[in-house]
Amino acid sequence: MAGGFRAWWNGQPNDAVRRARAAHLAEPKPWSRDAQAARCPVTETRREWTGKAMRWCVREFGLDAARRPVAAPGAGFVPPGWSGSQEQVRALVGWVCGVMDVDPESFSVEFFRTPEGEPSRKRHAIGRYRRVGGRNVVELDLREVGDPERLAGVVAHELGHKRLLGEPRRQRLPAEGEEMTDLVTVYLGMGIFTANGARRFARAARGWSALPLGDLTDEMLSASTHEGLSTVGYLTETELGFALACLCRLRGESEPPAWAGALHPGPRAALLQGLRYLAAHGLD
Repeated sequence: MAGGFRAWWNGQPNDAVRRARAAHLAEPKPWSRDAQAARCPVTETRREWTGKAMRWCVREFGLDAARRPVAAPGAGFVPPGWSGSQEQVRALVGWVCGVMDVDPESFSVEFFRTPEGEPSRKRHAIGRYRRVGGRNVVELDLREVGDPERLAGVVAHELGHKRLLGEPRRQRLPAEGEEMTDLVTVYLGMGIFTANGARRFARAARGWSALPLGDLTDEMLSASTHEGLSTVGYLTETELGFALACLCRLRGESEPPAWAGALHPGPRAALLQGLRYLAAHGLD
């Protein structure tokens, strides 16, 4: 077979062979930008779902919400001398409220503490959203407040639940559960924190909970249960990176934005590939 191909390639060409050679040479190499532009970083199913969910957000929250500043870690993100006190955590919650356009008076913040003796690899909730007697409540684990960037992602996720489930909505949700909540945090400006957060989310008997990933593998997390918690759908780093690319298109940004540098390598690569794909094919 290889010898036949070389004979065809090196033999005396006719017009058909010349055209075939030219077409072969013009094909983009798999590692080239042209080839990458032709490929979406997510599956066709996920691409269609992301477009549908983004359109839902445009109709529900308005296009101006997508064009608000995208939040990123950096100077002024948290006050100096972060100790994770309740006062500092409440201030951080207020900061996330400002990004996601949430009225801080529309919910209450409560705290709990996972027992110190609980093994670090044991799955436990680090954030929860629930409705109690008509009130919206966000609960945060005081044992998990040492990393303000990670905490901001947890708060954003719980406030995403609050916006989807704790406010009147004009449309039915295009999807139930954590996937749509992740997508809403992207649309409302907290996507960097969501994409950078290495965690899984699960539905608890009393509401919605954020669970740390820790050292658990995807296989260990898949369809697993523990103390009334069971994992449900979530967006991967690649899917979140593509969602951020879709957000850029809605914002009128065809080039990588300055805030892309704040993303971890995985979601940043998906964002860049997603931008190339959308530049070639558009956002359906």
